[in-house]
Amino acid sequence: MKVASLKIKKTEKHGTTYYSIFVPAYLTPDNKRRQFYFRSKADAERKRAELVAATRTESRETVLSNHQVVDAKRALERLAEAGLSMSLDRAIELALPLLRSSGRHVSVDVLLTEFAEVKRESWRPHTMRNFKFVANMAREQFARLAVSEVTPKLLSSWLHSFGCPAYALGLVRTLRPAFSYAVRQGMLPESPFSKMEPIRAPKRSAIDVFSPAEARKLMQTAPTDCKTAYALLLFAGVRPVELTRLTWGAIRDGFIHMTPEVTKTAQVRNVEIEPNLAAWISAAGRHSPEDRICPTNWKRKNQATRREAGLADRQDVARHSYATYHLAKYKDRAALEANLGHSTGSAMLFRHYRAAATPEQAAEYWNILPE
Repeated sequence: MKVASLKIKKTEKHGTTYYSIFVPAYLTPDNKRRQFYFRSKADAERKRAELVAATRTESRETVLSNHQVVDAKRALERLAEAGLSMSLDRAIELALPLLRSSGRHVSVDVLLTEFAEVKRESWRPHTMRNFKFVANMAREQFARLAVSEVTPKLLSSWLHSFGCPAYALGLVRTLRPAFSYAVRQGMLPESPFSKMEPIRAPKRSAIDVFSPAEARKLMQTAPTDCKTAYALLLFAGVRPVELTRLTWGAIRDGFIHMTPEVTKTAQVRNVEIEPNLAAWISAAGRHSPEDRICPTNWKRKNQATRREAGLADRQDVARHSYATYHLAKYKDRAALEANLGHSTGSAMLFRHYRAAATPEQAAEYWNILPE
């Protein structure tokens, strides 16, 4: 193998720089391709040197060390002593189910690969890409460990090494479901995340919402072909990514039908149409059901409109505004959770939106109508 075939690539993710090495299948123990990630180029260089040193020729045959030869001979002797006439390969085949059920010899790599395969059909592409990126970071950290050897202390030490609680929490949210899956499959008695000391995110300032005057100004500034899109953001709480997938056929009599192809979570939900939203939809006139609600060049027009209205660089504020003023007007938590697509009983609503707006402000917000 040539040294040039193990190239080090610089990667940027969430503002953090990583150095990655792509490793061919025949250089890995399980004969699968791997992508290793490192925080520094020096670490990547060391790993690259190890891989190159371990490959003396271009042969893909497995070379056993003296210790491995002695171990194999001893294993065959033990099988003979037990009166079992079989090869080591057959013995391993019979033993794997038992070892797997105990979780002692299921590697972190195998768990993460299997979990990604299970989720392949239900996850959106961007969710899968994010999981694979984080999974590769975990593989590099816990490459030699079985899932049962990943302790809360090891996890906590790794997560705190990033020095950013918010980033560490993102890693927890991505990896924890895989270990919960391991528990359900009998690989682990309990997840190491369940006993890990919680990571505290920095305290947030008050939730950012548009004032009624700001929301009105945004609707007045918006070009005619963008007004319905902004109305859905402000008065239906539709996520920006969902808005770009919506067609006019989703707007029904009294509700917006959000299909799995549209929603962020791939779950169906119906969003109630408020009276002022109905007025904005009616003012837009008739459209073909298959036409997208967002006009051509929506991203550029959205940026220009927000700059002109003096409301640029405020992310997710429209959805926050919808939730805030809906709760202030109706005080119906269950209905709001259903409209937003939150899980039932989520603490998010009361943590962020309770008492965030007065009834008078809510009345003004829900009275923003077409001129």
